Parts: sequence; structure tokens; C-alpha cells
Amino acid sequence: MTLTIGSMGVDPNTGATDLILGIGALLTLISLVRSWRSLVDDDFTSADRHVAMQVSVFLIPPVVVLLHELAHAAATVSVGGTVTGFHYGLFEGAVSFTGQLTNGQVWFIALAGNLVSIGMGLAMVAVGDLARRLRRPLRYILIVGGLIEAVFGLIGYPLISESGRLGDWLLIYDFGANPGLSWITLVVHVAVVVGLWQWWRTSLRRTLFAVTYGEEDRLRLLSAAVASAPADLEPRLALADLFARHGDLKLTEATLGDAVTTTAEPARLQLARARLAIHQSKWTQALLATQAGLSALDAAGSDLTAGYAVGQQLWANQGVALTQLGRSGLALAAFAHVDEPLRADPRVRYCRGLARLDSGDMAGGRGDLAAVAAAGCTVAGGVPDNLLARWAEARLAGRDPEPPDDSDRPAWARRRQSPPAPITGV
Repeated sequence: MTLTIGSMGVDPNTGATDLILGIGALLTLISLVRSWRSLVDDDFTSADRHVAMQVSVFLIPPVVVLLHELAHAAATVSVGGTVTGFHYGLFEGAVSFTGQLTNGQVWFIALAGNLVSIGMGLAMVAVGDLARRLRRPLRYILIVGGLIEAVFGLIGYPLISESGRLGDWLLIYDFGANPGLSWITLVVHVAVVVGLWQWWRTSLRRTLFAVTYGEEDRLRLLSAAVASAPADLEPRLALADLFARHGDLKLTEATLGDAVTTTAEPARLQLARARLAIHQSKWTQALLATQAGLSALDAAGSDLTAGYAVGQQLWANQGVALTQLGRSGLALAAFAHVDEPLRADPRVRYCRGLARLDSGDMAGGRGDLAAVAAAGCTVAGGVPDNLLARWAEARLAGRDPEPPDDSDRPAWARRRQSPPAPITGV
């Protein structure tokens, strides 16, 4: 019999994929040469990370694909088959073979290339994770490039192969020809995927964060402080703040979520979770966090003593969340619990102004918005100089605020219209 096994489920005869991705690889190689000195110095900048990401996407896969195809060829020879064709197109390839082979031998040939590519991906990740003496750019490339290879090999390629009805995984998971081998492979396959996911959740994502931003020492100290005193909220808030300051809100959210069952200060924890949710425009999540925090204060009987300041902030953030959810009556009831000086906070006044307008109190609502707009005006021309003030000015003029300036974001991430309010947690 004669069979052809392709490494990516792409028709190698078209050449279109090879050409497009090959151009990307060439441009990446040029960028790498031009920025080499900057990339390998001690300052791993955002520009350096961009080049490192390009290397992970465009320069590592061609090497892995070549080894993948060579593994198919070597496996064919090892079981007595004959390689009749070898195609390598940088990002895809194929091996044709013939011979009097059993179903199990065909399964082995199909699996061999994938074992090499997946194994290489996992090995790269492991080295990037554990080899702390390597330079940050190299660790970054190893972790990111390895993850790309491992995730594609474990999930992407099997899905392409099964959905397109071509490629290695149709032979690997041929339950009719090799039921025992296919089932064993499936069990191991699922276990590896689950293991990789757990690795990512428990430590790998934090390692990549530390490598990306050069925060290895601080992350290690804060993590040790959290582990040594799980009930102490301060080190956990400091760790969450570290993640948030670098824009990794997923890690921030996970860090706060892990403290729900351990902290001795549930109200402060819920306040932090509410502020984070508001920053992400997750209004319902913010509302639930403030309700949980206020309930914790009530249970402790500390709303008018040590927990007074926390309670004030919880009520303020609850009003903000309810305003954005369009529940103006409940928002005004929440704001009624807020005393000075927090009552004069521009974020509180802005949202209270919107709630008052929505409930029919035009004078009160316009008064709040005018105060916010006036607080943000420059002397020259009276033009509001901060985002909240500009948005209050727009509301007073009866128009929707302009979308924020997202020129520093990639095109796909730019907001085309304004979010409900330019606020963060109070």
C-alpha cells in the first residue's frame, strides 16, 4: 500500500501557504538581525518582545516541521517500509511511503512525527520555565514558541486533521483498524492536555509574566509571603497589584479569587474584587462583590468601626455598578450611604449624576455632572483635561461621549464606541 502523511493537513501542492508564511519568516529573520543587539541586552522592552514573538511564530515552526517529517521517515524505515516521497515546505510537509505494513505499524509511523513535535514543544517550555539563568528573551521564546508547538500539536492539528479528513490523526485515531492503540493514545492525549493546562494555571503563566516584565525576584518574594500566611490579605493584595500594574488582569483576578476561602478580611477582599470588575466593565460581577463585602461587614458588626472606610467604598462601588446596569433607583439608594469626603469623588458624582438624570431628577443630575466637568477644566479655554470631565461635558451637552483614544492599541483591539463610563473602582 502507499500512504501519504502530511504534518499540517495542508495541501502541499498549492504552495500558497508556504509562500505567505515563508515571507513572514523572511521578514522575521530580517527583524531579528536588525534588532539583535537590543534583543540580547539586559533590557527586554516591548519592541524586543514583539521580535521574540515573531521568532516564536515564524522561525521555530519550520524547524519543528522538518523534524516532524524526518521522524515520519525514520519511523517508516524502522518498521521495514520504503519512503517514496518527502516534501518540506517550512510550515507544512508530507511523507509518502509504501510497504507490506500492518495497521499497527502505520499507526506508529503516523504517531512518530507528532511525538517529536509535541515533545519538542513541551521540552522547550520546560527549559524556559526551569532554566532561570538563561536570558529573558531566550526564555520568552522557549516558553511562547514551545506553547505554540505543544498546543497546535495536541489540539490544533488533531482538530484540523479530523475536520478536514486528512493528515496524521485520521490514522492515529483509526478505531476500526487499531482500537486498542487508538484508545490508549486518546487516554494519554487527554491526560497530557489536562496536565499542560494545569501547568499553565498553577505556575507557567506566572513564570511567563515574570520573564516578560523582569519581575522574577518580586514575584518569588510575594508568592512566598502568600504561601506562608494564606489568611493575611496584604501580601495577596500586593501580588494582585503587581499583576494589575502590568495589565495582566486575568492573573489579578485569579490571585484575588484564590483568597476567598482563606482571608480573614473578606470585606476588603471583596472591595478589591469589585474594583477590578469595574475596571473591566464587569458590572454584575462588581455588584455581587460589593454585596458580598457588605454582608461580611454586617456579619462582623464592623460597618461603623474598623470597617467604616471599607463599607463606604463598597457602597460607592455598588452605586457605580448599579448605575452602569441601568438600575438608577437602587444606585441612588447605594449612594445615599456614602458620606463626605467620598461623596464628592468625581467618579461617584458622575455616576450619581447619570442615575439622577435617568430617574427624572434633571437639576440634581446636571448639577453633579457640571461639578465633575468643572473640576477637570483647564484655565485656558475651559476645556476639560481628563477623560471623566470630558465625558461629563458631553452628557451635559446631550451627546454621547467620544470613544477613548486607543491609538496605542493594535487595530483589532481599538474601541469603536465609548464604554458606559470612563471610571475605575472607587
